[in-house]
Amino acid sequence: MHGRNTIRFILTVSLLITLVSEGAPASSRNQNSGNTNNSVLPSLTLYTNGFATGPQLALWRAIKQGRIQENYTIQVKWWQDLDELYGTLLAGAGDFWVGHTDIFVKAALQGAPIQLLLTTGWRKFYLVSTDTNTLHIKDFKNKSLAVTPPGSPAVPILRALADQEYDDVSFVFEPPLTLLKKLIQGQTTAALLPEPLVTRALSANPRLVLGENVAELYTKQSGYLRGMPIAGIAVNRETARTCPEIIAWIAKETMKQARILAPSPQQGVDDLPQAFQALMPRDVIEASLQREQLDAAYSYEIKSEIEAYMKMILSGSKDADAPLPARLFWQHQ
Repeated sequence: MHGRNTIRFILTVSLLITLVSEGAPASSRNQNSGNTNNSVLPSLTLYTNGFATGPQLALWRAIKQGRIQENYTIQVKWWQDLDELYGTLLAGAGDFWVGHTDIFVKAALQGAPIQLLLTTGWRKFYLVSTDTNTLHIKDFKNKSLAVTPPGSPAVPILRALADQEYDDVSFVFEPPLTLLKKLIQGQTTAALLPEPLVTRALSANPRLVLGENVAELYTKQSGYLRGMPIAGIAVNRETARTCPEIIAWIAKETMKQARILAPSPQQGVDDLPQAFQALMPRDVIEASLQREQLDAAYSYEIKSEIEAYMKMILSGSKDADAPLPARLFWQHQ
């Protein structure tokens, strides 16, 4: 596995997608495209992360399976951690982003020029442990439990669900690759991880056992059968204004491809950029998709679910009980 420099690596991918430009997207107005193959074309910049495989699988299938009319190139840039994603959103850097719903909402509430487009990630966080007596979160009362990524929404969700049951659990955040290395080497015996890190850890350390899934706990209490609206795609508000048709096309085609891939998501792995396999081998990505839920929903159509989710995330803050503004949710006009 490559080191941290892999995550910092900025990948530029030239992908051609359909529909005639209705105006220069935000990224091409504010920065050079950095694209050498189709420099005369306007570009759209996508910020994403190599560990978010399931939530962006249908997006990549939509881009690569779409009609090619050579109207746009897509630049892909990595965000390294949730803090970097948050800063990128506040700066309005990029045209659309794959990331955590809670980070999107928090940034928007602080003035970031973004709108929620699709929700595509529902079931990612699992407990893994080498001890079959500690396969539930409550087993870590008066103990510490390692968690990744730092700022994981799983922690505030668990605290909100359990009504003080987990107050005595000490959740300790660690960077993804650091925690993964510790699990593989046996330096850490239990952790709360997202996929595909779960599968990578299980495959590398056969002593690890799969434990509780946070989305299942969430579903039991909330009644929302899809799971947790953990992750998805957000769009730059200015890009949505100047290029409404291309954003509508991306949303529609991603929804379509999610339905097609849902029965067998492994079929979409070939559509991921090759650089993803520098972080996670293909067989790990394929195996991890068996534990994820490939589904997509227009975020505006599940506004109440996102509000309920964010109420738990923001518990104790001034924004916890406030309804999310309608302008936060993209709708094709």
